[in-house]
Amino acid sequence: ETAAGGYPLESVTIMRKICQTTEQILDYESLYLRTTIRTKECGVMNHVEALCSSAVKAAVDAECKLIVALTETGSTAVTLAKYRPKATILAITASESTLRHLLVARGILPMLTASFVGTDSVIAKAIAKAKQDGLVVPGDTVVAVHGTKEESPGHTNLIKMIVVP
Repeated sequence: ETAAGGYPLESVTIMRKICQTTEQILDYESLYLRTTIRTKECGVMNHVEALCSSAVKAAVDAECKLIVALTETGSTAVTLAKYRPKATILAITASESTLRHLLVARGILPMLTASFVGTDSVIAKAIAKAKQDGLVVPGDTVVAVHGTKEESPGHTNLIKMIVVP
């Protein structure tokens, strides 16, 4: 049976259960290490790739539940997702087309913002929303990834570790 067959609701429900069960038994640290090795075999990582790889490693090591990525084009969030972290990637973007693009990416939860001006404030609002939605609780550690040059694609250069208030 498929989602296009006679029992679409039941079919999708079973597919969801399979995905949820599989996600619970994955070895995320091994996934990270294999992806890193494959990426390095292709040559030297660019600065954004290296930063995203390090952010995922930090999230794995600290057992973070959430990675917040401020992203204009979605590229930072997709690069983070490439390393298959167990943590949800909350991708904050000011672009509706980027938001729609990220809706189909594995492990990424996109969220729209009006502007990236005042990145600390944007991150604080994102964490508050994540807390409200039950993604994190007070005391959890969150990894945040963004650029110091606001509203400038391709300039991701900063990782922060934030304890949820």
